[in-house]
Amino acid sequence: MPRTDPVLPDGLALHRFDPTGRPAAEDPRAGLFVRTVERGFYEPEPKGTALDQLLGYAHADGRTYSGVYEAGADPVADRPVGTFSGFDKPLHTGRRRQVQARLVSEVTVSPSHRRRGILRTLMETELAIAAERGVPLAALTASEATIYRRFGFGAATTVRSVEVDVRGDAALAGPVSGRVELVEPGELAELGPRLYDEAHLQTPGSVQRMASYGGHETDTIEAGRHGRDSGLYAAVHHDDGGTPRGYVTYRFAGWDTEPATIRVSLLFATTAASTRALWSFLANLDLIERVTWRGAPDDRLLEHLFVDHRRVRTTHQEDHLWLRLLDVPASLRGRAYARDGELTLRVHDRLGHAAGDWNLAVSGGEADVVPAGEAAGGRRGPDLELDVADLSGVYLGGVSAEVLRQAGRIAEHRRGAAARLAGMLAQDRPVHCMTGF
Repeated sequence: MPRTDPVLPDGLALHRFDPTGRPAAEDPRAGLFVRTVERGFYEPEPKGTALDQLLGYAHADGRTYSGVYEAGADPVADRPVGTFSGFDKPLHTGRRRQVQARLVSEVTVSPSHRRRGILRTLMETELAIAAERGVPLAALTASEATIYRRFGFGAATTVRSVEVDVRGDAALAGPVSGRVELVEPGELAELGPRLYDEAHLQTPGSVQRMASYGGHETDTIEAGRHGRDSGLYAAVHHDDGGTPRGYVTYRFAGWDTEPATIRVSLLFATTAASTRALWSFLANLDLIERVTWRGAPDDRLLEHLFVDHRRVRTTHQEDHLWLRLLDVPASLRGRAYARDGELTLRVHDRLGHAAGDWNLAVSGGEADVVPAGEAAGGRRGPDLELDVADLSGVYLGGVSAEVLRQAGRIAEHRRGAAARLAGMLAQDRPVHCMTGF
């Protein structure tokens, strides 16, 4: 078992602690930690009630803070030179199945302390503790794409930014039903979480959202507002029977932006009809010529919604959710499968958590996973050989094992094994992570 006691360079010390949720005046160590995180991402440092609100969200999420400090520093009065937080949330693995994931967030290292092993120590310690606690896998959303593969993380989902031209008759291809009504953002306090939870269990790759999302959808986030109204609009779709099925929040970009644009903040729908109705609403807002959305699923649904698919333009696409399997049997048993079959996987893992030869046998859509030597019929050679980062990347089915074989990332010892694994892992809905953390 990898060690859970951190080894830092001389002159540095690690402090792990849980924020209490109390105001920064009563929990100054947590307050200074959060301010340091925001500074690390070049954001204004929150103060007063804005800082207290963030501390409340951190406590609600059950976060544990890990800070690296100069030896002899006082965490109550001195800033950390490295920050890291971890907390548990369920990951939807498809077909309404979930596994617990250790989410990694708030990772920063001071420019004056780069390349001293701080991130490596923080990450390896967190992964070892999570594995020791029996958490099947870890997850993160990365600001840079080249940092986390060395720790065994693989990119499992993608996300895109879109622009939709809604000038003229931006007609939808399918029927539109029900009604969409403008509401005050505060009216989403109870409805928003309920609709999100249902959408979450329809979306493989979705992580149960952070506590702060309640503040975003009700327009009660203090940080960055400076006492001003943020101009958030909210609309709810009700089906023909009057039942709420989805909602959208958005902002007007301002009259100095041309063409006249609204920016979607959050959009969650629990039915296909709700998705169509919400987009029909957005496409027909008075005076608006363009709709943008930075968090759009990378499934090309939007193009098919409109009669003229060229109205939709992808302006940016990138990796989003990164996964890292810690317990191979628990992770693979924690999802359903599209096809039955049997494969032996040889997994390499520099940190040791997932390393070994594993026999994956799927029957009736359920997996049995054991070390290859314990499989019925005795040990056999591997069908596929791959790094834990690549097994983690294909785990949800959003990335194809056959594509990674063609890319040279997966070694195939029996012809067709990668395609068989891809077929077994296939989902009945597009894979998408609906939140960031």
